[in-house]
Amino acid sequence: MTPDRLPDLDLGFNHLFWYFGWWPDRDLNPQYAHLPDVPRGGAIISHLKPDGSSCTSGINFDLPVMRQIFPEQACWKVESWEPLTLSPSILCTLCGDHGFIRNGQWVKA
Repeated sequence: MTPDRLPDLDLGFNHLFWYFGWWPDRDLNPQYAHLPDVPRGGAIISHLKPDGSSCTSGINFDLPVMRQIFPEQACWKVESWEPLTLSPSILCTLCGDHGFIRNGQWVKA
C-alpha cells in the first residue's frame, strides 16, 4: 500500500519514494512527550516484484529519535538529503528487491 499522495521522489527503475514523519498524539502517548516531532523519520518505497506486481517496503532513518522509538529496527544513514543518498543498501524482505539510493536514484545491487 502506498500513501494517498504523489511520491516525494521518483527514483527510477520503477521505484517510488515517500517520506514519512513521526508526530504522536502526546495526550495518548505521554511516554513520548520529551521527544521532538520528526518530519522525515523514514520512507516507504514502492517497487515491482520480479513477476511485475507491486510491492512496498519501509525504512527508518538513523536519527536519534527514531533510534529511541524503534531500538531493535535497522536504520539507514542519510548521507545527503539533496540529492538523497542513503547507506547501506536496501533489501526488500518480501520480494528480494535489492539496491542503493544514490544521488536521488535507485541503483540495483
